[in-house]
Amino acid sequence: MKTNIFFDFDGTLVDASDRLYNLFINLIPECNFTKDEYWNLKRNKINHQDIIKKYFPSYDYEKFNKNWLDLIESDEYLLYDKLYPDAVELLQNLSKNNCLYLVTARQSKNKLISELERFGILKYFTEVLVTEQKYTKKELIKPYLSGEDLMIGDTGKDINTGKELGMNTVAVTYGFLSESALQKYNPDKIISNLYEVVNYG
Repeated sequence: MKTNIFFDFDGTLVDASDRLYNLFINLIPECNFTKDEYWNLKRNKINHQDIIKKYFPSYDYEKFNKNWLDLIESDEYLLYDKLYPDAVELLQNLSKNNCLYLVTARQSKNKLISELERFGILKYFTEVLVTEQKYTKKELIKPYLSGEDLMIGDTGKDINTGKELGMNTVAVTYGFLSESALQKYNPDKIISNLYEVVNYG
C-alpha cells in the first residue's frame, strides 16, 4: 500500500524567512533587527504581537496585522521564497511510490498554485490543500487518510494535527521552530535535513 505523505509548505519545503523578515522591517521601518535576530525570536515561539508589544509599543498591532495579511502573499513578497536544497529531487523520488499532498495555511490557493508552478513542483502532488482562512488542516486532510499516512511539518500545530488524525509525524528543525521547541510536541521523528524523509519512501 502506498503511503500518503502530507507536507506542510512554508518552512518545510520552502524557505520563507526572507519574505517574513523583509515584510516585517518594511511595516516597522525603525526596526533594526538583523534577520538572525528576528528569526531567532520567531523560532522560539515569540509571535508578532509579543514582539511589537515589547520592542515597538507605539505600534498598533491590529493595523500591523491587517497590513501583514494583505501583503504577505503579494507577488512582490512571494518572490523572496526559495525552495530548500534537495526539495525537487526528494519530491520526485517520493512521488514514484507514494501519494504526496501539500497542506498549508496560505490564504490564496491561486497564488500558491502559481508559486508551485514557478518552482516546478506542482506535478508531484496528488492534491493541494489550502486552509484559505476557512478550514483547518485537520478538516482538509481527513478525507484523504488511508491508514498509511505521514505528516511532515515545522510547527507544533502540524505535529498535533498529525497526532490527532493518527498519523506518523515528522518535525523538521530548519523551519519556523527550533528543535527544542519542537521536542515539546513529541513528534515520532525529528530531522534536520529534508532528505531524511526518504527513509519513509
